[in-house]
Amino acid sequence: MTDTVKATTEKATEFFADVREKATEAAEKGKKFAAEAVEFNKANVEAMIEAGKIVAKGAQEMGKTNIDYAKKNFEEAQVAVKELTAVKSPTDFVKLQGEWARKGFDTAVAQGSKNTEAMVKLVSDMFQPISNRIAATTELFKKAA
Repeated sequence: MTDTVKATTEKATEFFADVREKATEAAEKGKKFAAEAVEFNKANVEAMIEAGKIVAKGAQEMGKTNIDYAKKNFEEAQVAVKELTAVKSPTDFVKLQGEWARKGFDTAVAQGSKNTEAMVKLVSDMFQPISNRIAATTELFKKAA
């Protein structure tokens, strides 16, 4: 019986050594995974912050452009009023008013186009850091699979 006890003890010792080794490996993998997850999430947060900075800067630039546009429109409106008050005949008044209306419409359409282009560019720029993170995530999942 002592040989059986000795063999059983050896097998149990080997088993528990194997369990301890596998547990240590799993713990190391878990630590590595946790560290990688922290870094991965940190990069995600940094991408969101970068996207926020891009939006803030773009909105500030668009606001400045629109303020400049409003100032220019106000100045042009003052010129239009002066010209309209100096008109001598109703025909000239209607003609001048039509010219100013057409000019105002053309200017508004041009400014609207500029705003649309700026907004499209801003959205594209804003999503670039996020898109980069999506690509990194896709690559990570490809490696994991």
